[in-house]
Amino acid sequence: MSYKIKLVTEIESCVACKKQLPLKPRPVVSFSSSSKIIIIGQAPGLKVHKSGVTWDDASGER
Repeated sequence: MSYKIKLVTEIESCVACKKQLPLKPRPVVSFSSSSKIIIIGQAPGLKVHKSGVTWDDASGER
């Protein structure tokens, strides 16, 4: 398994904050090995939680 696939699998299966969330944990990530910067967001809204698509809400329009 490549490091990228393993990392995505580990992130997407994380439940560290399960007890503090009103919905089940659903880490949403998007990255590329050719990226030169990293943008980290916190607490996406319900729209992103449902779609699983990063920045699929008002924050993606700014």
